[in-house]
Amino acid sequence: MTNTQFRGESTKRAVAHAFSLAAEEYDQVNGGFFNPIGARLARLAGLRPGDRVLDIGCGRGAVLFAALAEVGPQGYVVGVDLADGMVRATAAEAAGRGLRNVRVQQDDAEALGFPDRSFEAALSSFAVIFTPDPAAALAEVGRVLVPGGRFGFTAFGADEPGWDRPGAALNAFLPPQAARRRQSRAARYNELGRSPEEAAELLHRAGFTDVRTVEYPAVTHYPDPESWWRAQRAGGWRAVLEAIPAARLDEARAAAQAALAALAGPDGSLVRRTAIRYTTALRE
Repeated sequence: MTNTQFRGESTKRAVAHAFSLAAEEYDQVNGGFFNPIGARLARLAGLRPGDRVLDIGCGRGAVLFAALAEVGPQGYVVGVDLADGMVRATAAEAAGRGLRNVRVQQDDAEALGFPDRSFEAALSSFAVIFTPDPAAALAEVGRVLVPGGRFGFTAFGADEPGWDRPGAALNAFLPPQAARRRQSRAARYNELGRSPEEAAELLHRAGFTDVRTVEYPAVTHYPDPESWWRAQRAGGWRAVLEAIPAARLDEARAAAQAALAALAGPDGSLVRRTAIRYTTALRE
């Protein structure tokens, strides 16, 4: 195994661990943000009744359940995720809803465990943009799609000014090695997440055509700084919080919430506006 491959596998293990820890809280705290985005992605992908759909990085089902509504009882949706905690929680929810045309399992976007040409569509909301080897992930997506199959994913666009400060305050408490890995927000994303131009180039190299990107705003309301903190614990920032030394976590929390003060309204509530990019493409 090369050093790059080792770092990639190490990153995957850390991500899987952090999101497994956050799984039970994830949808309760962050569903209001992710679920509408998942529903829009499913609509933009042009899913049809009867389609077989793969949801890569399914989390708590923001895309998965929206896709099921689009494909109907004759369709089928499979959700995969690195985090076994997410898989267990989402599978349990699907079973609780009595859904029979859905499956949730642990799998890796860079080495999908499905035969060639298994799906009419593949979707991924805020997941493939973090894969250590996006070219490998796209090769796998192309492999499991039928010719002419549709691929769609979401990425974060521009944030409102000032919202980088709470995250920077948390990053300041990371050990040096972890801090170097998170020197900038953009450094956390691969080419699919950094810009529409880089995403289109990578998609074209992977054999996708008709690449289209549109952008819509997403608004998140936090009644108070404590609500913001719960959202970080129940989402992607959980990995950062796990990496901060336990003895300094309260101090880090206080620093981040102090940074939020400049963003709060007169009543102490917070409103965050983030651009979300939706990219769709066709497999040749």
